[in-house]
Amino acid sequence: MQKKISLRQRPTEKGQTILLVAISLVSLLAMAALAIDVVTLYVARSEIQRAADAAALAGAKAIADSGITTLLLTDSNFATVQAWAPTVATARVNAVLQNNLVAGTVPTLGSATVDWGRQGDPHITVVLNRPGLPTFFSKIWGASAPSVTATATAEAYNPANLQTITPIAPASVKPWLVANADPNNGGVPFVNTTTPDWVVDSAAIGESFDLVSDCQGNTTPCNLKQNPPKFPRRGTGQVDYVPALVTPNSANVCPISVGSCNSSCLGASSYELSVECADVNAYSSLNCGTGSTTVTWDSNVNPGGVDGPTAIGAECLIHATGPGTGPQQDTLNPLLWPNAPMQITGGTCSVSPAQLVANSSSVATIPVIDTAQPLRASGQPLTIVGFLQAFINQVDPGGGRGAPPAGSVNITVLNIAGCSSTNNNANPVVGGSGTSPVPVRLIAP
Repeated sequence: MQKKISLRQRPTEKGQTILLVAISLVSLLAMAALAIDVVTLYVARSEIQRAADAAALAGAKAIADSGITTLLLTDSNFATVQAWAPTVATARVNAVLQNNLVAGTVPTLGSATVDWGRQGDPHITVVLNRPGLPTFFSKIWGASAPSVTATATAEAYNPANLQTITPIAPASVKPWLVANADPNNGGVPFVNTTTPDWVVDSAAIGESFDLVSDCQGNTTPCNLKQNPPKFPRRGTGQVDYVPALVTPNSANVCPISVGSCNSSCLGASSYELSVECADVNAYSSLNCGTGSTTVTWDSNVNPGGVDGPTAIGAECLIHATGPGTGPQQDTLNPLLWPNAPMQITGGTCSVSPAQLVANSSSVATIPVIDTAQPLRASGQPLTIVGFLQAFINQVDPGGGRGAPPAGSVNITVLNIAGCSSTNNNANPVVGGSGTSPVPVRLIAP
């Protein structure tokens, strides 16, 4: 017998798939919207962090240039400089922020604080905020405009006045091996190597004096005035130097000609090129604080004289057309120290119209050598005990009773970095471009 199987009638299922797809699309769109807004926030966070990094480094550079890192915490001028240095740093930070846009706006400076807890090693911490960031989809749910925050810390490290140090290795130093004696302070050493912490001569900050070649006449070779030479001190306002041994390097970074500026920069010798350019030779990256021999002097160069390689190279470096001063050169006002920072005004070869500048090619790093043993022969190995960071005011024209010899270099001291021979075995610090004896580097994040 044939069985009849009756099937239960199922209700209709038409339209359910469309409903599921619609619900899924809403969920996918919500997740996509969230992802887009989250990515936007992450991008803004990265941008504001880069701005914070740049701002912290700029603030630390302002502190490094202020001369305060040279001072002992107990120095009579420290409290005065400490009071205005954070303001100078904050001004530099704000200037940097104007060039660091985040989502089309300038980040808001939450704070810029300076920590003076360690000798010669101030830290500046910058906190940036960016409120009211634009969003695309989260507004649908009535969410308030989000904000991001970034923090960065940089340091300006000077190994002066410390017993145990991390060595430094500034680059692009000038090939002038300067005697370790302050000519305006009775010949007191710039760096006192007889004390355990190698105390530096903070009285030299803001001083002006002349670097005078210890070679006789203007002929080659470099014949020292005496043997041993009267190297530690020439007299009030003058200190001797001898030329360093420099090797050729085509990679030197030299001043760029602007109109008639620097049109006479010929670099007739490796020594002259080292004066007028950013010398990137192995010679010009000198360790300080390793206790090892780091440089030699060269009697085959006579740097003196108004037409000598020191004068010609220095004039090119500072945009001068000859000895003395002129409107094309940058100028320094050291009279503000210590009540305010020394200020640099750019000449016509730097900016127009004249205005204050943060950087200048007239700022040079000059090695100070240990002169406990007198120089006797060319190629004699020498130990660097510190560096002067100095502003080159002019090449002296000479003439007149008591005037420095023509071709001498008049400088004003901005900083002194002294390096004891006791180090912590760390690699030498090279911060930023490496040109300053007070390295600046980012330490957080």
